[in-house]
Amino acid sequence: MTDPNASAGARSLALRVLRRLARPVRDLQDESARLTERQEVLSAQVEQVVRVNERLVAHQDRFVEELRASYGELERAAEGMRSIVDALGATGNEADAGPALRRALESALSDAADAVAARLGAIDRSLADLRSADRLTQAMVERLDREGGAEPGTGPRAATWSGPADVTSPLRSFEHPAPGFDLLYRAFEDRHRGPVERIHDRQREDYLKLLAELPNEDLPVVDLGCGRGELVELLGHSGLLALGVDANLGQLVDGGSAEYVEADLFDWLDTRPDGSCRAVCALHVVEHLPLDLQVRLVFEARRVLAPGGLVILETPNVQSLAVGASSFWVDPTHERPVHPAFLTFLLEEAGLVEVTTTFLHPAPLALTGPDQVAALVDDLNGLLLGPGDVAVSGRR
Repeated sequence: MTDPNASAGARSLALRVLRRLARPVRDLQDESARLTERQEVLSAQVEQVVRVNERLVAHQDRFVEELRASYGELERAAEGMRSIVDALGATGNEADAGPALRRALESALSDAADAVAARLGAIDRSLADLRSADRLTQAMVERLDREGGAEPGTGPRAATWSGPADVTSPLRSFEHPAPGFDLLYRAFEDRHRGPVERIHDRQREDYLKLLAELPNEDLPVVDLGCGRGELVELLGHSGLLALGVDANLGQLVDGGSAEYVEADLFDWLDTRPDGSCRAVCALHVVEHLPLDLQVRLVFEARRVLAPGGLVILETPNVQSLAVGASSFWVDPTHERPVHPAFLTFLLEEAGLVEVTTTFLHPAPLALTGPDQVAALVDDLNGLLLGPGDVAVSGRR
């Protein structure tokens, strides 16, 4: 027979336990409600930032259109002034033409053209800063959105690159050793990129004068993915402050006065303060990178540039079929060809100005033909046997 006192005691104990559990449960429910409310507020704020950003982009586009229209009016006014000057000079009689008036108009025209050019340059830089801020705002919103919806313990993926020799297979164990490609890459470059002396000669012609004329002489010219260190050595021997960054310093040239850092270039960039570099060069690097790191490279390079600094990206010229269909693929560490039009887009979106494209290192072969097909021959030479490399540069 069940003892009534025992049953009552058990029920009393159970009630006490439930009362003790009820409060933490209610607290958890309240905390969950508060977290849900905070999440809803955060989502609303993110949506608001996105809407504001979209309006900012629309205003920017309208501003650009208005500036272009204003510039067209200025050009038409300048053309009218030129017509006056030409009309004054068409009489053939200096006395009738009014030399003083002519000189005054020419001087005014020159001053106006200089003022317009300076104003447009300032506007271009302002728009570039606006474009860069806009893109970085978008990136921060996307990161905020990802982190807000991420699982516990997760976050944005780190952007890393271990260098052009990153073609290793998943770790396996073998009885007989074989070298990794990082140990072979220096020999590979010696054979297929060419001897160091020839690359020195190319870079002296391509970049030395351009880099030496930049402002901020106390800041370094940085060569990211410096490889054998040809550009860094060239700049160092020419009296320029230079620094090479590469994840595989085993392939560097021997000796030299330049400085080097063995590091992942993205880790290195991430630690650099804003405006701390005179120039950022990445020669034959972008074709080794996936798309997200190509974007990061350009935006980070722009961030670390001092005002007036230069970003230079050199890559194989895939507009030449001889390169894009053949020689590009000799290097197994190449990810994919990168078109110069895409690099131009990236540099402009990052907020760089005076973006230029320069085709380098013409092929040693060329087609020939009779005079009547000279234009066709020129086109075929450019398409089939065009320059081996192309450099896209932009200024901050």
